[in-house]
Amino acid sequence: MSRKEIDKMMDLVKNWLVEEGIYKDRVVDEKATYHFIAEIPPGSGGYIDVIQPKVRETLVVIASAIQLSDEHYKSLKAMPSPKREEVLWDIRFKLLFLETDFQIIPSAEDPQKFQFTRELFFDGLNKIIFMDAMKQIHRCKLFITWKMYQLFGESPPTTPSEPMFR
Repeated sequence: MSRKEIDKMMDLVKNWLVEEGIYKDRVVDEKATYHFIAEIPPGSGGYIDVIQPKVRETLVVIASAIQLSDEHYKSLKAMPSPKREEVLWDIRFKLLFLETDFQIIPSAEDPQKFQFTRELFFDGLNKIIFMDAMKQIHRCKLFITWKMYQLFGESPPTTPSEPMFR
């Protein structure tokens, strides 16, 4: 794919972010041709990275992560092992069939952060597909937040997300 075609597609992606009022910034990233930061919902401090990696010319990666609060991390680790495993398997099974990929960092046995990614290919990419992917990443983060509320109450369940690759 030519640089001109990549520039055209990424200009379109940036325009969609601006139109929706969620464009926050552009990041200099040596591994990406383009790297935008979006904030969903606007003013929330919940960031999503939109990246066009240099090594995959026909692709846009949408990525974000959510870090458990210290309080909820400690509460989760303090659960009896069978109950904790049941909760974490439930989370994995619910996330498994979404189009969004996920990772539990550093591991499923030590869940400190949940990372979500979605790859969109340029051919066939339109605003509906792009915004649906952005919303799904946001809903995945919301799912983890609400699950922590359900398990441990109304104290802050997570720290505000930051751009992942800044």
